[in-house]
Amino acid sequence: MARWLAGHPGVEVICRDRSAAYAEAGRIGAPDAVHVADRWHIWSNLAEAVEKTVVQHRALLREPHDSSAAGAAAAMGKQELEPPLPSAPRTTGRLSDRVREQHTAVHTLLNKGVGLRTIGRELGLARNTVRRLAHAASADELLVGRWTGRTSILDPHKPYLRQRWAEGCTVARRLFEEVREHGYTGGESVVKKYVTQLREAFHLDPPRKAPSVRDVTGSLTRHPVRLTDD
Repeated sequence: MARWLAGHPGVEVICRDRSAAYAEAGRIGAPDAVHVADRWHIWSNLAEAVEKTVVQHRALLREPHDSSAAGAAAAMGKQELEPPLPSAPRTTGRLSDRVREQHTAVHTLLNKGVGLRTIGRELGLARNTVRRLAHAASADELLVGRWTGRTSILDPHKPYLRQRWAEGCTVARRLFEEVREHGYTGGESVVKKYVTQLREAFHLDPPRKAPSVRDVTGSLTRHPVRLTDD
């Protein structure tokens, strides 16, 4: 390069990178020329300096404590996920129809003087079922309370599931494995059904990832008009 410059006198400006070899060649071949850095290398060097600075402060890139989980947990605590237990007897459905038919059949035989054991054999019902039907003045007594508002085996674990949901854990399989470790003995389908109810009632935005060094460097060096609101 020094020989080329010597063979081409009159060079006034040498645009180069910061290589020491090119600097020496310029001084030898064109001692009066002004050395400048080209725009690309100026920008590249600036970006490298910004990146080094971001790396030095990478601990500050972590997102501040996100209170959305706590807010979601509070909202879930205030909002009822499941409707209250019915206070009136069921009037439709397979359970209601079956109980009403059995109650009528048992009391028809009772009015004829048939004993409970015989009624059970004739109707194919267990003795306790016949006794319960016989002691109820109406079918409505059997269609409220324990028969319509039965508790779920998952009930003791629902507060934990709601807490984990508020924390961002929304995978039914993982939640099933966690509550099983906490003593849940039921099936996975029960957990899946409850998770579906949570998903429909409490939508959670996916947690935001902390920005990378490259992301921050790009945001600091990109032209403002090319930056998104995010």
